Amino acid sequence: MQIGWKINIETSNGVVGMWTSWLGNSLKIFYPLGVIVPDEVIMEILDVSMANMVNYRGYILQPWGRYVSEKLKDDAGRVWIDHNCMHSCGEVMHTINNGILEEHYAGHRQTNTIWTFEFNFCTPNNPDAPTNEKKFIQLYTDKFIKLLVEIAKIVGDIKAVNFDSGLVLYKPETLGCKYKTSRKSQTQYCYVKSDEFELMLKSGNSLVPWTTIIRYPMKEENLSVEWLKDKLDSWDNSESSFNPIPLINHFIQRDEIYSN
Repeated sequence: MQIGWKINIETSNGVVGMWTSWLGNSLKIFYPLGVIVPDEVIMEILDVSMANMVNYRGYILQPWGRYVSEKLKDDAGRVWIDHNCMHSCGEVMHTINNGILEEHYAGHRQTNTIWTFEFNFCTPNNPDAPTNEKKFIQLYTDKFIKLLVEIAKIVGDIKAVNFDSGLVLYKPETLGCKYKTSRKSQTQYCYVKSDEFELMLKSGNSLVPWTTIIRYPMKEENLSVEWLKDKLDSWDNSESSFNPIPLINHFIQRDEIYSN
């Protein structure tokens, strides 16, 4: 799958999730409160170091995160990564439970969160500042997947893995098999169960009409970075990429209304 997907691993002590931005410039991992993941584990897997205060033109600034990468080539900045039980953004993570799509709210004060700094403050005069350029953030995707697996095994016994396409992967007419339909308020669901997996389609809006969630029962000894990557690579939602123009126009119109 292309960017914009999520992986949610069910454990005996809660859900551990990974979120990717459809712009490709942000990565996040969520895991339950009360669980301790040592800094050493995170730094080793992500190949980052503990951040210190930053010197900028003689001024001492607070770091932009708990961890920081080596300085990138051509003074392109650094990748900064934070780790906290408070995060300014929230995400909804999905799992399938006996044919029902369940929502798990993550971020804010609901989970621990590990995330790449979302903004680009790097300049020629401040080469230690964060970059959020896609080409640099995407270098950390495999490392985040590896960290996701490690944290899930710390949290509890592995029960299942749920993949969320983020963008359109399947539509009812492209499933190619029989499915059950249901509706809750304005949202329509299509459900398929096989011996290997469960699949749920969730209706959306004019921008992303359908998202796909696929659940695989899983034992800890079978969960690996290679298995997750193989599954992600086996699906392609690139032809249904998100078109941001209607959304941008919507916000421009709202801004004009409130400005007037």
